[in-house]
Amino acid sequence: MTIHNSHCTNCGVSIVDGLDFCPGCGQGLTSGVGHRIANLGGQGPALVPWTVGQIALALFLFIAVLFAAAFTARAVGPLYAKYETALETWVAVHLLAIGTVLVVWFMGLRFAPDPFNALGLVRPQTSWRMTAALAIAALVFSMVATFVYGYVVDFLGLDSLRPPEIRTDAIFPGLGILFTLQALALVTPISEEVLFRGYVLRGLLARIGPGPAVVSTALVFSALHFDPGTIIPIFFTGLALGWLNVKTGSLWPCFAAHAGQNAIALLAVRAGL
Repeated sequence: MTIHNSHCTNCGVSIVDGLDFCPGCGQGLTSGVGHRIANLGGQGPALVPWTVGQIALALFLFIAVLFAAAFTARAVGPLYAKYETALETWVAVHLLAIGTVLVVWFMGLRFAPDPFNALGLVRPQTSWRMTAALAIAALVFSMVATFVYGYVVDFLGLDSLRPPEIRTDAIFPGLGILFTLQALALVTPISEEVLFRGYVLRGLLARIGPGPAVVSTALVFSALHFDPGTIIPIFFTGLALGWLNVKTGSLWPCFAAHAGQNAIALLAVRAGL
C-alpha cells in the first residue's frame, strides 16, 4: 500500500511500505513512525558508512591487487605448460576476486550495520518479471553498444581502438571450458559488481545523486580495464549495469546481466563466431 505524503527526497517517487531502498533512485530508506520514509542521509552513515575518500583509496588498493594477481598468475602458469595461458587467466581471476572482496570489506563494509543491505545484496524492489525485463534490457543495450562500437571502429580503420577479443588459448579445451566459464562468467561478474555497483556506486548515490553516481562509476569501471579499445564499450556496459542497479535497488540483477554478457562472449569465441 502506498503511504500518502511519503516521497523520496532524492527523486520524488512515492514510497511503498516495507521497502529498504527507493524504487526510483535506489536511495536508502530509514525507519520512520510506523513506516519507512526517505532520507537523503539514509544511503550515507546509516547504511553506507564509507566515504568518497575511502572509495578512492579502495580503488588504488584494487589496482595494486590487480597487478599482484597478474604477477602471481604468471608465475603459476608454467606449472601447466600445455595450457599455460588458460591457467594464468583462471588463477588471476580468483586471486583478484579474493583481493577485491578483502579491499571492499576493510575499506568500508566491516563498518556497515547491515553489510548485505549496504552492498545491495537484497531482494529486488521490482517484481520478478520487471526485474528480468530490466536485466535483459541492460544486457541487450550493452551488447548492442559493444557491437556498434566495434563496427564503427572497423569502418573507420581505427585498429588501435578495436576491442580485444578473448584469446582462444585462455580457454581450457573440451569440458575444461566449464572452469573458464566459472572464472569469467561467474567469479569475474561477482567481484566486479561487488566493487563497482555495490561499493563505489552505492557509496556515491546519496552524495552526488543517481545520475552523476552512475556516470562516475561507469567511467571508473571502464578506465580500470586499462585498454583503449575497451574504454568506450565498457563505459556503456557500466551505464547499463548502474542503471539496472538503481532501478531494481539490488545487485543480483547486475550479477545476472554481467554474467550473461561474459558467457555469451566466451561461448562465441569457442564457437568461432
